Amino acid sequence: MAVMFSKLLTEPDVKKNLLIPCCSMGPSIPEEGVLYMNALDNAGKTWSFPCSVHLDETTGTVVSVCWDEFVREKGVRANDKVVLKEKSMAEGTIFVVEVKRKIRLLGEDIWADI
Repeated sequence: MAVMFSKLLTEPDVKKNLLIPCCSMGPSIPEEGVLYMNALDNAGKTWSFPCSVHLDETTGTVVSVCWDEFVREKGVRANDKVVLKEKSMAEGTIFVVEVKRKIRLLGEDIWADI
């Protein structure tokens, strides 16, 4: 699986929408408009995230991912890390979304799946 995007989450990412630069999403993303991003989580559950593509003044063209239900169900918080991967399957390509939280274990910081 190829990592497409990784980010340490901020309060706006968690309380509003996750913003992903279009250049991280590949060439099939339209320049503007509404789309759905289908993704699997680390438990194998399928999610369909409504997204909009728009120009952000500071970062350029972004995909704004509405992931409220995912955030609530997974208990996602600011300072967690989100990793978006692309997985090839027999029926095509699907995104895999992982969220990791830094924990201290035996004196070492590790990123654990949540």
